[in-house]
Amino acid sequence: MSKKAAFKSTSAAKESVAITEAEWDIMELLWEQSPRTSQEIVSLLEEGRGWKRATVVTLLARLTAKGALSTEPQGNRFLYSPIVQRSACVAEETRSFLDRMFGGTLQPLVAHVAEHHSLTKKDIAELKALLDQINPKA
Repeated sequence: MSKKAAFKSTSAAKESVAITEAEWDIMELLWEQSPRTSQEIVSLLEEGRGWKRATVVTLLARLTAKGALSTEPQGNRFLYSPIVQRSACVAEETRSFLDRMFGGTLQPLVAHVAEHHSLTKKDIAELKALLDQINPKA
């Protein structure tokens, strides 16, 4: 991919992108407030996570290449904004987790939670109410 293509700003929202745990930290900052400069992001992550500038810049480049971020030139710097919605990334992460841990089905996950976690009567009532509200898909 050319440098020009990597830094192309786009307003079209992508469905979802698989992002790493480290990339989540950057995306959370940008979902919270955007656009942000790399200097702002570096400052926040140096302070909060102890990350070095090079690490943050590498992650920003990866997220941009994946199509998760758009960039807009502003003088001699770029403004970063998320292209993907947080909810789409959560859905992707959930699908990936279910596939890896429970063969892609929900029932074993619920059984695992019920077996290994202390569910209160209130928890169970809330789960039943949630299930009653769901419109089944064919």
